[in-house]
Amino acid sequence: MKRFIILAALLLLALPAAAQAATAATGAGALDFSMTPQDITIHTFYNGTTVQVAGEAPAGSQVVVRFAGAPEAVAMKQKGKALGFLWMNLNTLHFSGVPRVFLVESSAPLSGLGAAGASLGLSGLTETISVAPATADRAMLVPELLKLKRKEGLYREHSGGVALAAPAGGVQKFSVSLAVPSRLSPGAYTVEVIAVKDGAVAARAARPLEARLVGIPAFLSNLAFNNAVWYGVLASVIAIIAGLGIGLVFQSKGAH
Repeated sequence: MKRFIILAALLLLALPAAAQAATAATGAGALDFSMTPQDITIHTFYNGTTVQVAGEAPAGSQVVVRFAGAPEAVAMKQKGKALGFLWMNLNTLHFSGVPRVFLVESSAPLSGLGAAGASLGLSGLTETISVAPATADRAMLVPELLKLKRKEGLYREHSGGVALAAPAGGVQKFSVSLAVPSRLSPGAYTVEVIAVKDGAVAARAARPLEARLVGIPAFLSNLAFNNAVWYGVLASVIAIIAGLGIGLVFQSKGAH
């Protein structure tokens, strides 16, 4: 009986340590986050917004947060010289697999995160975007497309924006403020968080986010796509009123 009591006491002492070890093992691969807001409303005075992302990642990892739109096809005119001196459109280039928006924030420079880091930023898009016709110089055209998207504010890569807290219990908290551009189009987007450790992806999680038109922009969009005749009438009326207003302004200035 005495031996049984001693054995039971030892088991009770071992339980907290075992539970703590199990919690640490579970937390070591855990990645979860929340975001605010969970959707974006594009109203008349919309001029960009901020999405707050916060959560927990495996301890000792660097965190990469991406805001991306669905891949789409983009057609662009290629300019060049014809007959050696005429600068004109030569042909049409078709890009496919181009994200509508691609914003990347990280806790450390992607170049320092090994092979995984290189594939998570803008340089990784050069491997996924295709160009037609096949004779086009893809190695030159894709970087130029990315440069154009960056100038438009739709693509961005920035390091140091993700704040990491001290590790505790096998995880570490992180937070970041994602600046979303004013040129955002309505549609479906994805917020993705990737934890990188020892040059490899340790964990990742993603949540959907929708951008939608509200108010006057939604009314005009619905009118343009579903009531083309009334949209044309409204556009004509607005143009006439604007023309009359400008005429009155210049007429009053001429009278003085």
